[in-house]
Amino acid sequence: MSTSPLRKLLLMMLVAGLVIGPFAIAADKATSEKQLKSVLRKIDKLKQAIDAKEDSKSQYIKQLKSIEVDIGKLSRKIRALGNEIGSKKSELKSLRATRLEHQRKLSRENEYLAEQVYAAFTLGRQEKVKLLFSQQDPQKLQRNLVYYQYFSNARVDLINAVQGSIDKIIETEQLIQQAQLDLEKNQQALNEQKKQFDQDLGKRKIIIGSLDKQLKKQGGNLSRLEDEAAQLQNLIKSIEKLFADAPESEISLKSFAKLKGKLAWPLKGKLRKLFGRTKPQSDLRWQGVKIEAANGSHVMAVSHGRVAFADWLRGLGNLIIIDHGNSYLSLYGHNESLFKTAGEWVEAGDVISSVGSSGGEQKAGLYFEIRKKGKPQNPTRWCKSGNHFDSG
Repeated sequence: MSTSPLRKLLLMMLVAGLVIGPFAIAADKATSEKQLKSVLRKIDKLKQAIDAKEDSKSQYIKQLKSIEVDIGKLSRKIRALGNEIGSKKSELKSLRATRLEHQRKLSRENEYLAEQVYAAFTLGRQEKVKLLFSQQDPQKLQRNLVYYQYFSNARVDLINAVQGSIDKIIETEQLIQQAQLDLEKNQQALNEQKKQFDQDLGKRKIIIGSLDKQLKKQGGNLSRLEDEAAQLQNLIKSIEKLFADAPESEISLKSFAKLKGKLAWPLKGKLRKLFGRTKPQSDLRWQGVKIEAANGSHVMAVSHGRVAFADWLRGLGNLIIIDHGNSYLSLYGHNESLFKTAGEWVEAGDVISSVGSSGGEQKAGLYFEIRKKGKPQNPTRWCKSGNHFDSG
């Protein structure tokens, strides 16, 4: 029976799909990676442009940026060392428990071996010969010889077990010594980092004091606030333009718009500087909220998205901006440390930073905004009351 032209055509299309499909997927992936790299290069240029503009500002602003970026790096190192120390302590605890278990096993094996040695001693040094000459019944003699062999083999096994336990104890002792050395080394490094951290905090305090004096002398507080607001707005416009061409997520999720009123707050804390309220000594209004929280508390992403910006910005300090698609952005400012970089994908609840007071703030807290097409949205209408991520 001959194959119809239509059937041949369908068969050819199927084969072509099987052959070309993987290549098409690989090509799409390569294109997406190329697009992303292009976007990241543009973000780097954007950062350079911001830095170049900052160079024309107060020397104290430049110093503040430098010291707060250093503080953020030190904080990350201190956190990492703290985690390593915690792991080493757990390892030491586990090793000591293992050593104790081996010691108890060795003690039991020593008791059993002592009993067997004593039993062998009571039979005399030539116990096997005695067995051969003391029994008249061949069957009984055979049973005794088998018993003796079992007894002898068990003794050898016990001796080997004792030696094995001793070897394990020695090995565990060596591991404990190495873990203790690593712990001491990490503790020393932690102390050095904390010392440097405290020194940098002292320098930061002096810089902020000098900056405040300069602003009072020049009477430029309002001008500064307006300039910072304009800079943030320009940054957001640039990000929206850049990420309009960025490759979309491979994971299909419901749109950010449908999450209104259902989002969790990025961390647990008291709301300060409420949305829409007037800023002191100006007609400008807060475009987000300040969440008061302990220094170092974890900050979580409120929803799935890609990190669009992760750097220091005047007025907001160490800032992370996440693009959620469809012109929605969330902003997290005044962080102590940033744990994500531009281009990374995040999910709701992922730790992205730690709470701080960067940007010249006096008290620790997170500045949080949500924007749609560049326009500020009231976070209290997006985040569910009482719904918080664990700040850790």
